[in-house]
Amino acid sequence: ALVRQLEHRLGEITAALLTFFEGGSVTSPRNAMRRAAVESLGAAFDLGWTDGGQDLPPDGDALDWLNARVEQEMGYIGQLFEQIKELRKEEDIDPLAWVSAKADAYAAASREAYNAARMYAKKNQMLTWQYGDTDHCAPCEGLNGQRHKASWYLSRNYIPRKAGAAMECGGYRCMCSLVDSEGNDFTI
Repeated sequence: ALVRQLEHRLGEITAALLTFFEGGSVTSPRNAMRRAAVESLGAAFDLGWTDGGQDLPPDGDALDWLNARVEQEMGYIGQLFEQIKELRKEEDIDPLAWVSAKADAYAAASREAYNAARMYAKKNQMLTWQYGDTDHCAPCEGLNGQRHKASWYLSRNYIPRKAGAAMECGGYRCMCSLVDSEGNDFTI
């Protein structure tokens, strides 16, 4: 269900960005993108919360995280449309490639929302940091094999693959994961 929702929302995000690239007013495409981004983050977050074994609505701490993340995203979207405004002036830009990269970033943001919600829902569950297949920054090296409650990772913003995480890599190139006691991947 999440995959279909994400595909739909990513299609809306792609359409909004391409529409503005083609010219015209910023208002309608920017609002369409904002709506799609909010719905995508919210749906992923709700699914992570329920997959974590909790009933909706999420608790206060989890909702605070989601609201802050949505607010942050609204700022990014404003910057994104300013960036497109400048890119439209360039002749050698490939709008489709540029837009595809941004859509991929929104897919990652939805995974981030899912992971955070699931961690909030299971805040007392013990999780082990596991290396991914990439070069590692010092914090990831130090965390490898460590076992902590989900809340410990959340409080330090040590969330694998989360853009803007507190590790040196910022989570941008992170391929690490958190695994549960049975060795199952906890983060997607």
